[in-house]
Amino acid sequence: MFSKNHLEGILLSIAKPEVHITRANNTNIGYRVRIRVNIRAGERFLLGVQRSLEQQGIKSNYKEREHKSRPRPLLSVGGIVEIWKLCNIVPDNLPDAKGVWKDFKKIVTLIDNGEHHTLDGFEKILEIKGEL
Repeated sequence: MFSKNHLEGILLSIAKPEVHITRANNTNIGYRVRIRVNIRAGERFLLGVQRSLEQQGIKSNYKEREHKSRPRPLLSVGGIVEIWKLCNIVPDNLPDAKGVWKDFKKIVTLIDNGEHHTLDGFEKILEIKGEL
């Protein structure tokens, strides 16, 4: 439905890359870092984006309702392999609407290298997020 160029535009404009840090007692440093990319829009649009992502070999998860207090549709991409594929679509030479893709790609690289399991890597992620 959408070409690769359309997907670039969609990812640069309305996609929201997210980095979640939660307390986890079963990890070495006591925290867990999770990444995902969410797209919020109408059902027909999101289903078209999902089909286009599948054509690029990227798996995504569509929900008709995000949750009770936010009953709008949501398309989510998670998992390091799928996120890497998505990052390869987003060009480095163009600015994005939310100004977060550059930092998100740095965090994805840290996670892919396993650095999020060390205190130094975890601190780098916090610095990139602006929380340290």
